[in-house]
Amino acid sequence: MAQDLAPAFPPPPTVPAMKRFLSYAAPATAFGLAAAFAVTSGACGKSTDESTGIGVSSIVFIKRQHTVTDNGATSVDVAGGNGQVLDYERYVPGGSLNMLSPARPDGTVKNLTVDFPQADFNGADVSFDAKQVVFSMKTSGTDHYHLYTAQLDTGADGKIEVHQKTAGDYDDINPVYMPGGRIVFVTNQMYTAMGTRADEYEHGRVVTQLATVSVDGGDADRHLFSQNLSHTVAPFLRKDGRIAYSRWEHLGPVNDVKIFVANPDGTNMLAIGGQHGKPSNALFSLRETNDPNVMIGIGTTRSRTIHAGALIKIDARNQNDAVCMGKDLKAMEGHACVDEENVKYTVLTPDVPTGNGPSPVGRYREPSSLPDGRILTSWADGPVNDLSEQSITPPDFGIYVYDPGTGKNQLVYNDRNTWELNALAVAPRSEPPIIGDIQRNADATQPAKIGSVDVTQTSLKEQVDGAQFKATDLAVALKGARRVRVIEGFSSEAAKGVTMFGLTMHEGAAVLGEARVEKDGSWLASIPPYLPVHLQPIDKFGLSIRSQGLWMQAMPGETRRCIGCHESRTGQGLPAFGQNPTVAEQRGPEDFFSKPIANRVAEDEFGWDTKVQPVLTAKCASCHNASTTTYYELTRTDPATGVATTYKIPYLDLSETPVTVYYDKMVKAWPASYVSIFYPATLGMMMTNMKVTGIVPPNWGVPGSARASELVKKMNLRAMDPPDGTFAWDIAAQPMHPEDKGVTVTDEERHTIFVPMDLGGQFYARQNTGFKPFTNDPVSGQKY
Repeated sequence: MAQDLAPAFPPPPTVPAMKRFLSYAAPATAFGLAAAFAVTSGACGKSTDESTGIGVSSIVFIKRQHTVTDNGATSVDVAGGNGQVLDYERYVPGGSLNMLSPARPDGTVKNLTVDFPQADFNGADVSFDAKQVVFSMKTSGTDHYHLYTAQLDTGADGKIEVHQKTAGDYDDINPVYMPGGRIVFVTNQMYTAMGTRADEYEHGRVVTQLATVSVDGGDADRHLFSQNLSHTVAPFLRKDGRIAYSRWEHLGPVNDVKIFVANPDGTNMLAIGGQHGKPSNALFSLRETNDPNVMIGIGTTRSRTIHAGALIKIDARNQNDAVCMGKDLKAMEGHACVDEENVKYTVLTPDVPTGNGPSPVGRYREPSSLPDGRILTSWADGPVNDLSEQSITPPDFGIYVYDPGTGKNQLVYNDRNTWELNALAVAPRSEPPIIGDIQRNADATQPAKIGSVDVTQTSLKEQVDGAQFKATDLAVALKGARRVRVIEGFSSEAAKGVTMFGLTMHEGAAVLGEARVEKDGSWLASIPPYLPVHLQPIDKFGLSIRSQGLWMQAMPGETRRCIGCHESRTGQGLPAFGQNPTVAEQRGPEDFFSKPIANRVAEDEFGWDTKVQPVLTAKCASCHNASTTTYYELTRTDPATGVATTYKIPYLDLSETPVTVYYDKMVKAWPASYVSIFYPATLGMMMTNMKVTGIVPPNWGVPGSARASELVKKMNLRAMDPPDGTFAWDIAAQPMHPEDKGVTVTDEERHTIFVPMDLGGQFYARQNTGFKPFTNDPVSGQKY
């Protein structure tokens, strides 16, 4: 690592009481070099470019502290909150917002927030005219992260104006300027009667979503976007005026960070990258380059890398449309220029791991494009992970320019005592067009509409197996869709004291309804706004043909329709609502909206002990119980203590007798029926430090797929929609069970047993956790 010279700042003044409007003198501090400019090795082991020109005169950046010494004791915090993709929970005093002019190692550093010596910072952006900066600052350990703006030029009195824009008992971070005088940012503010989302998979108690305020009005003009079940992070502005961002997607086995886009009013949320073939689990800290629909960002895992990883170029353009490959935004109007199914990923720093293993050449953070195509970014040498806290040797992030053509890093600025992050060029840029509001209605009593023009249209090259399908192409299988199941997702804020919903990776689930697919393949339904849902087209037996692995949301009054079941974005355009109306559109939407949570849980949710177990006890447990089953054993060795513990697992016991098992760092007793049905599939998710002896049963229940569940096959199903006398599995080879033993299970009772498998195999629902809707809902209506 080359020599890094740390500037000596004067002692900060005492902080006065914070006001909504602040002004103070901003000292300029020289950062000089006595010798040649420092250089450092490139990401691919190449020497660096010693030229100092980076194409802009000034940059703004954030300094963040990581080391605190108190009474001789030194502590290091580099990873607070990073396991959750972003670190709004991390606060280390002593940060600052700065401007470097000229943008080179011997430039002058101006501390823009000198009156806040105890502050920490989390995100910044430069205005389109390069005269103002917006940033997120937490002024003390008892404060929250709020948004502020500051003028980059001092006034006639030699002072800089700082205005606070947001407040409240929540954190607002990662601000970005939008056209029309607005700011988009990330917030953990609670809203809707569901409360603050509490991610179930990583047990985080709060997750984040997007919101906007106006530059002039701040919180007086606060607008909240729809919820997701896991974090939404790092928004950035696209050249077409839309907001793009990274979103942690957790839906059963899906667990990664994708790229999404939305209109400035929160409508029309769509995935634009990360669905297929990405080179890393997570894509975040992205910015659009000089080419529309081409982005640069960081590729890494969700945790243990402190938000740092490899630099990746992400080309989401429609390569088959010449207009889309150009830069004329006006000409692109009406063209399907984003092709999220065929995104091209180029790892610009191939020696940097995209996982969380140690790196021989450091890791990058928060890149942005310079006018000449080079990349302004933060970089630190070494492994760059949170294990460095244990040795009190934090990684050292400084500001560099990375040249994709040569693979070299060029030093711009590095203070060895702090992290230098979020570097942005201070240069005027074109303001994207203002996108008019489609729906700014914040009234949660207004439903959203979702549907399809023709559910059979798909671009997915998949096959469906099980029941009537034998390696059937998805496009063919979808012709058998009779209804579309709309499933609301909720996290463990709806299950007090619960951090997992059972022996499964799936979140909480409630069936809002099953919309009828009309003869032209269309369907339409009204649903609650804001809340995340996913979809399952289901056949005449009630079995899911395919489970959508992506949450979708809609704002109050918004209509969200797709062409089909994951149709091509670059194919046929979506007809406007009311033009050549579908059969479902002529009929009108089915109402999955008007029933409040408190009234719908009993029939629409499947708490195992309250809904499923009574059927199993009445119809199955007399033959399948503790006295009739055999057992297999799971022996787990604790990696920390070396102690081995053995658990006896029933082969098939459908009674409610408690059985204690291990899952996800937790030992807990569940009903024997629940363990018997789902533990075989669970074993496949957690075989580390495990030994299984005895005969393991087949996967009686597969979370997310009743069609693949052996118990459903064993029982068999009769067609219900319509009741045409056919069976899901050949009745001669697989007779109805337990009818072949003289016990009758009705079609409705079978439905109660197999639908929980399609939903994800959850034990808990709202009905069996004592959930009560919140009453302090800042979104008007409070109905949902």
